[in-house]
Amino acid sequence: MNRRAFLAAAPATGVVAAASAMSAAQAQNSAPPNILFLISDDHSVPDLGCYGNKAVRTPNLDRLAAEGMRFENCFVASPQCSPNRSAIFTGCTPHTIGTSRLHTPMPPWEATVTELLQQRGYFTGIFRKHHQGQGLQEKLDFYGDKDTPFRAFVDKLPKGKPYFLQFGSTDPHRPYRPGAIAEPHDPAKVIVPPYLPDTPDVRKDLAIYYDYITRFDQDCGELLKLLRENGLLENTLVVMTGDNGLPFPRAKGTLYDPGIRVPGIAWWPGKIAAGSVSKELISHVDLAPTWLAAAGVAAPTKMQGASMLGLLTGGAHKPREAIYSERNWHDNFDPQRSVRTARYKLILNADANTGYRPAWDLEDSPSWKSIQKLGRTGGLSEAQSRMLEPSRPALEFYDLQNDPNEFDNAIGRPELQAEILRHRQLLSNWMHDSYDYLPPLYRQPNRDDPSNAKGLTPPAL
Repeated sequence: MNRRAFLAAAPATGVVAAASAMSAAQAQNSAPPNILFLISDDHSVPDLGCYGNKAVRTPNLDRLAAEGMRFENCFVASPQCSPNRSAIFTGCTPHTIGTSRLHTPMPPWEATVTELLQQRGYFTGIFRKHHQGQGLQEKLDFYGDKDTPFRAFVDKLPKGKPYFLQFGSTDPHRPYRPGAIAEPHDPAKVIVPPYLPDTPDVRKDLAIYYDYITRFDQDCGELLKLLRENGLLENTLVVMTGDNGLPFPRAKGTLYDPGIRVPGIAWWPGKIAAGSVSKELISHVDLAPTWLAAAGVAAPTKMQGASMLGLLTGGAHKPREAIYSERNWHDNFDPQRSVRTARYKLILNADANTGYRPAWDLEDSPSWKSIQKLGRTGGLSEAQSRMLEPSRPALEFYDLQNDPNEFDNAIGRPELQAEILRHRQLLSNWMHDSYDYLPPLYRQPNRDDPSNAKGLTPPAL
């Protein structure tokens, strides 16, 4: 089927789950909502006030959470910018659609959620960053200049048309420079996560990271105010999230939770209960099918995500058993895969013979230089010092209930072998089903009897 035929047939194809089909059918008979997507750049949980970080100032996003739903367990498909954004646009994991390498543009043959919404009558636009190449921005209204006012989209919006608008900020991405906001954060008050050393340089680095988060919050507040004043927030689903974890060592570019667990907020007055909090596992591949379901469009069968519309509105919802994430080329080739359930996480390091390598934009950061300096003088904790070891284990397994910082690799614990086997099988099945180019842990998916796979080890790569 060629691209044009696929797009024409997409609204009539099957959906991921029966609940999604029902939601889409119901939405088809009502006025489609506006959809506003707010996405920060390199931003982890818990770095918003509504997630308990009282040192960072984010009043506008905190208000959205208070009036809508906050997700405790929102995860990216990849801890890298462009691969994960491609997952958001297509509802597919990056290796399925050939976007696993950083900076890869959206392939022209892949249907995106914006094109499907356009078929439903949506006017679509993006401000600033999308990181999906020239092809995507030619298909919608693109405002790439950071000085272009939000008013430009409002003035161009056809009267009476629903809209999909993405505000893709470059905050809080590096490089950092003082002066992002009028009242900078105090380094003495920042919260230093346990995987980073508590040094003056790290604190100053985190304080400027907070400044850039506050600037993102201010921009979101300006956009929301403009839309409200123009009557464009009525019947509007607002979703806010981050594209991957914070730009600090052992976070961005890794499959530990600081690299893949990001803020998630949904706001839709009259549809989403104010002040609600969800602990369900959700993945960024679920966003596109959710938007389509809200608009009354059936998601293409290729989409691997599942609609969360029922979760948002109190309807039928099938919880996820697991979420999956991948890291590939990020100016160095370091292929990794992970499966995370509510309590456990398994990580496959396909190139275990090399040690941890920070993303390129972290190499000159004050935080990484502090780690390197303290590593030479013995000033790191045992867990922190592992970032400087020359190799890594091929498999890592963590009991997140008892080890939330993922410091204690439990892959050899006898009492956890049943869970380890289950997670190895989950990861292998996902790699098979999603057409991963990496060899999976098991040669063939064996869903009925995972014990048959005992004794197989990760392939030597």
